[in-house]
Amino acid sequence: MSTERDMAAMRRVIAMTGLAFPRGLLGPEATELAAAIGAGAPDRDEVDSLIKAVAMAQWPVLQGPMAAALSRADRPDDAADDRSLAVAEEFAADSDPHNPLALALAERAGLDLAASRARALDRLEALAATQGTDPDRPEALVALATTTGRIVIDLLDLDPEDFGPEIAAYADVGTSAEEATPRLARSTGDDEIREWARESLRDLEVPAPPSALAAVRRMADGPVPEDPADDVVWVATVIVLAEEAIDLATTEAQAGDDDGDGGGSEGLADLGDLMGDDAG
Repeated sequence: MSTERDMAAMRRVIAMTGLAFPRGLLGPEATELAAAIGAGAPDRDEVDSLIKAVAMAQWPVLQGPMAAALSRADRPDDAADDRSLAVAEEFAADSDPHNPLALALAERAGLDLAASRARALDRLEALAATQGTDPDRPEALVALATTTGRIVIDLLDLDPEDFGPEIAAYADVGTSAEEATPRLARSTGDDEIREWARESLRDLEVPAPPSALAAVRRMADGPVPEDPADDVVWVATVIVLAEEAIDLATTEAQAGDDDGDGGGSEGLADLGDLMGDDAG
């Protein structure tokens, strides 16, 4: 069993390196841990037991990638931090899922997922407050799609950099939204990631207004469409990612015009054609 001192050192290494279990690969054990952490007064023994369950499920699969990531980490200037990193590399070679590094990574996964669930709750409450689930209001479809996309991005820990070249092509000012949006969806949405996105919505359990939670879950109903351009969940997700990238690039360039927006907001508006009457 690991000591609290070892755990503290591994938490420090995780903070220094950004090492983490990929959120999109987390299983039900992590969801249960996140729910326990998010409780008002979580039971420490229960949380510890769930941390071990997450480590047991993830470490056999992710030990290799975690060790490889640590081997590429920059060596810190601080001697104590450097020693901690060296110890972490030793734990990364240990197949025991209850070693301090594995447990610290499991704990971090639960904390991060709990924060994502809290943000999802905030977004669903905002959606309900703005009547974003009313199918009689066309603008509600855009609000629903935007909320859904942001929740998926958070739950799967996606980043615009994950699809940099595809987003750059989407933002091409010479391409219309009608052409750019399907191309963006098809170039980024493989079957596996689109299934993860839908599972994350179907499994979402937060004390949100029932109408908002149900509306977002309905987005994930049915099988994954064969064509990513017909998958409203993925189209919403990747468009929100693209718009984040475009906004960031525009801010960094201090551009005062909208020439670089390409198909951005039009792409979200066009989701109404895909969602139809079932989106409300």
